[in-house]
Amino acid sequence: MVPITGGSFKRLAKLEFRHLWLLLVAFAIQLPLDWVSFPKDRVDDLGVGLLLLSYAMILTFCVLNRRVKGMTIITVGIALNVLVIALNQGMPAKDDVVSRDGRDVHVPVERTVKHRPREDGDLLPFLSDVLTLPHVPNEQFSVGDVIISLGLLDLCFEGSRRPRRRGIPVPT
Repeated sequence: MVPITGGSFKRLAKLEFRHLWLLLVAFAIQLPLDWVSFPKDRVDDLGVGLLLLSYAMILTFCVLNRRVKGMTIITVGIALNVLVIALNQGMPAKDDVVSRDGRDVHVPVERTVKHRPREDGDLLPFLSDVLTLPHVPNEQFSVGDVIISLGLLDLCFEGSRRPRRRGIPVPT
């Protein structure tokens, strides 16, 4: 996107983020959560607790860097995901769809630290992983994910350009 819109990767690389270590530690916590198999009796306490700790660090990083264009939008998306995860002890997700013998078969979502199957009593279900792209099975997104993506696009777009000068009239 940066070259398409006339931006500069050099300018984008010069963006200064405060307390980058918060983001790095948060990702270091989250990455193993995808691969480590927690005992089923520890997913809801230790697993979700670690996940929420990492999100708290990500939110702190975003708030501390809110002056970087795009970070406020990213913060809103992350906050929406954290809200849903905290209220539901994981991100509710709809069943996967697998094609077998020319038919679509629904395969229940496996309970992990990050995701769990949708239930009737879920809070804020419209904010959970319920969005899909046409012809892309088993990839689900939340409203928060979409907002984070828009924020990242804004950050890349604005961060790859020269800062606009204030007070200089625009030629007409």
